[in-house]
Amino acid sequence: MGHTSLEKIIALQKKTPHIRNLCILAHVDHGKTTLADCLVASNGIISSRLAGKLRYLDSREDEQIRGITMKSSAISLHYTTGGNNYLINLIDSPGHVDFSSEVSTAVRLCDGAIVVVDAVEGVCPQTQVVLRQAWLENIRPVLVINKIDRLIVELKLTSQEAFTHLQKILEQVNAVTGSLFTSKVLEERAEKDAEAQSSCTENGSGDQVYDWSAGLEETDDSDLYFSPDRGNVVFASAIDGWGFRIHQFAEMYSQKMGIRSSVLLKTLWGDFYLNAKAQKIMKGAQSKGKKPLFVQLVLDNIWSMYDAVVTRRDKEKVEKMVTSLGLKVMSRDLRHSDPKVLLSAICSQWLPVSQAVLSMVCEKLPCPAEISAERVEKLMSVGARRFDSLPEKTQELKKAFLDCSADDTAPVIVFVSKMFAVDSKPGTILGPLFSPFDLTHALSCRVGSPDVLPSIPHMACCTVDRLYLLMGRELEDLDEVPSGNVLGIGGMEEFILKSATISTSPSCPPFTPLNFEATPIVRVAVEPKHPSEMPKLVRGMRLLNQADPCAEVLIQETGEHVLVTAGEVHLQRTMLISFSSRIWHLPTLPKAPKICLFQKVAVIHQVKEEQTKYPEGVQVDSTGLVTLTTPNKMATVGVRAIPLPEEVTRLLEDNVELIRTMEQFSLFAWEDKTLDINQKILENIQEFKVKLESNLQGRKWRGAVERIWAFGPRRCGPNILLNSVEGYRRPSVWQCLEREKETEKAEIRDFDNSIASGFQLATLSGPMCEEPLMGVCFSVETWDMKLSAPLAQQDSIDEDSQTAEPNIDNQNESSDTHETNASSASSNRSRSGAEATGSSVDCYGPFSGQLIAAMKEACRYAFQAKPQRLMAAMYTCEIMATAEVLGRVYAVLSKREGRVLQEEMKEGTDMFIIKAVLPVAESFGFADEIRKRTSGLASPQLVFSHWEVISSDPFWVPTTEEEYLHFGEKADSSNQALKYMNAVRRRKGLYVEEKIVEHAEKQRTLSKNK
Repeated sequence: MGHTSLEKIIALQKKTPHIRNLCILAHVDHGKTTLADCLVASNGIISSRLAGKLRYLDSREDEQIRGITMKSSAISLHYTTGGNNYLINLIDSPGHVDFSSEVSTAVRLCDGAIVVVDAVEGVCPQTQVVLRQAWLENIRPVLVINKIDRLIVELKLTSQEAFTHLQKILEQVNAVTGSLFTSKVLEERAEKDAEAQSSCTENGSGDQVYDWSAGLEETDDSDLYFSPDRGNVVFASAIDGWGFRIHQFAEMYSQKMGIRSSVLLKTLWGDFYLNAKAQKIMKGAQSKGKKPLFVQLVLDNIWSMYDAVVTRRDKEKVEKMVTSLGLKVMSRDLRHSDPKVLLSAICSQWLPVSQAVLSMVCEKLPCPAEISAERVEKLMSVGARRFDSLPEKTQELKKAFLDCSADDTAPVIVFVSKMFAVDSKPGTILGPLFSPFDLTHALSCRVGSPDVLPSIPHMACCTVDRLYLLMGRELEDLDEVPSGNVLGIGGMEEFILKSATISTSPSCPPFTPLNFEATPIVRVAVEPKHPSEMPKLVRGMRLLNQADPCAEVLIQETGEHVLVTAGEVHLQRTMLISFSSRIWHLPTLPKAPKICLFQKVAVIHQVKEEQTKYPEGVQVDSTGLVTLTTPNKMATVGVRAIPLPEEVTRLLEDNVELIRTMEQFSLFAWEDKTLDINQKILENIQEFKVKLESNLQGRKWRGAVERIWAFGPRRCGPNILLNSVEGYRRPSVWQCLEREKETEKAEIRDFDNSIASGFQLATLSGPMCEEPLMGVCFSVETWDMKLSAPLAQQDSIDEDSQTAEPNIDNQNESSDTHETNASSASSNRSRSGAEATGSSVDCYGPFSGQLIAAMKEACRYAFQAKPQRLMAAMYTCEIMATAEVLGRVYAVLSKREGRVLQEEMKEGTDMFIIKAVLPVAESFGFADEIRKRTSGLASPQLVFSHWEVISSDPFWVPTTEEEYLHFGEKADSSNQALKYMNAVRRRKGLYVEEKIVEHAEKQRTLSKNK
């Protein structure tokens, strides 16, 4: 096919039934970009000879150098089949785990996906991730088993062995899909059972017959799985330019053998063989030792082609094959010294991969108008809200989605998936964007005016002035874009941060947030090389925050500008290179990556040795109870630190949104306001409370759930403040569950909020290295106050100022600055208020501030009175390596404190799969080192897994003679926790206990001794 003109693509954009929006998903290095090159070459955009070598959609310099895709790229292609012209909007996505956020943005824009699997490596971790992402977005996948040439050239399998290997790969992919389907059915069944049980309880019927069937038998899952006879599987070698579906061979052999193509289609894949004597296709090839039909009619031909062209280089046999197939091969290809050139020239004409893939896409993937009602409702139902609970006008938009109308009266709905900066165009371009269902014709004149905009939070009025067609490395200006297309929009950088929903209807809700598989965990501080360029750095950081969906930009209290990224490759290759050379051409100096740590109380049955001399006013008894008095001797607080069970810590981490909702309800109740909470959320909160009660068992946790005072830090963290003060009954954090019950009105003591604020500050920065706490419960056991009259008058002022807490919706580290500013602002307001009212304020400042500081210090001393441990972020590391380099892989892992969990050999190959856990702090340079040590024969895949307690005590010192002999006097070489703690303290400018000069000798002048 020749080059497709822009006018042709614009004309095809108006035919919604003939539009296919799809993305290519796969594990890293499975051949996505090479396959995309073959598809792009079919439109004449690049030469077919350069397909697989040019990597056209990898437009960045660092992508070409490293050889992996780092960002999603979109291009529009034209394909003709069955007399119909189709427009293919193709998005190539990265496969590296650090860039999985780019996969999330690509999947949201599409109606279908091409899942590529390496024929040798099979289903890898990222393959499972992309299949799950496609499942969560309700898009239909098709399968391409790529790199089949490796089975012939590298593994040297026979055609029979290759058939068995391909069957296993297909079973692996279908097993992943089946597990996703099963989990969905079981979840739906569990919801139905819960509703049935609640209805039975309400009706009072005691007898209930339980149905043990899981519902899997009644559900139709026939369309979910991949099978060559259904036409949704392509066998290919994109680097050699060939690929096929069994439909092509069924049609080819039906003419030669006189067998109907429908019969061949059903029997070409499976346990069937050809009985030459009876001229029939029989079943039971494996049991009878016969060649399967797929091996005999398909694979044997491909194997003989490789044998003649690549292995033996038999020119006579090659010429016979070319003549029998009716192909035309140029003489220069026949004379070429590289046999792969001749092979590509033959196979790209005989079985062109672009024809097989694009015909499968047009037949099997849906057009934008065929979107399911389930996906529409899921997109419009934000959070725990159900579609039925949305306003009536919002529900009416569902019809516009399903109709995909091109009428001028239809509402315009565009989802902004991601933003990116383009150097050649003025301003920032947003994209790719997708109007999956509605017209974006004349968008700039239909957005509306600010006068008619309703007062809805997070809604702004804007005007769209530029529309673009995304063509890989180029952007083409458009006047209008019909419904169901992927497009770029310019001039929106002032209105949108990362993603948004644009609509002409104010009733349109924002779409559900994207599902990100990667967690931003790696932090690095950035500063300009020249201090005078700091304004450029700030502007660049803001643009960088918009351009990457997974990156976070923070400004610490110390003034440092910090980037938070998903991994080392994400940080080095995307963030810093983009920032320094691509966006602002600004040289930057990245500092050492920051080690992310948490601090917790360890569950160790031992008495902590006295290591700390406590200041005056702090009393610590043998049980760990810390009693501290405020400087003016007006109040005394007694606090005890208790370690939370690991199950409770995980439960608190998993239910952050529910805790935040509960705190918001309590804040509204404090101000005598009401907050409407969805019934579904209330049920989830009730379930969360029941789980907490079941996990907090034992004498010391009796009634603890009802006595929870607050969660922290930031009012939603994995730490608990317990109210154990005798005689003090304050409002419960579970007020949202008790609003329908008639309960006694609990009164709040004066300065109650000061105790909670001190707890928040203590959990936000622990005593070991000023990092947040995790899994700690602080129990307030005594709280005595001796208020004088002037302080009592000051009470209202202090309490009003204390209610000015930071926004509980803050989720990032920038809230540290807000909390500090809020505390200082409240102290200033209370001080000025007290002076204005003439009340006597002592020399220690406002009483509320003294109580906050006392509570914070009491929590810190209570934490130090117990055995302390650090928690480090851990990666799950999966390494594929050959047997020759296994020893080197283990050496690198042990050097970096890694721990091997599992080692198994991949069936049918000489590759070993090693699964290990590795501290994030030790992962910098790990991939480069392991590639150097193994000469490129091993490649690791790092995915953030969990937080793990470091077993060693950072404060341990040797005491016995044996310990001195084994560990040395300082014992710092083997103490991993001490090394991490000192690194963080040194970075933050805190005191580090270490000797700078050791074994110093007095300098003497030799000349004086003469």
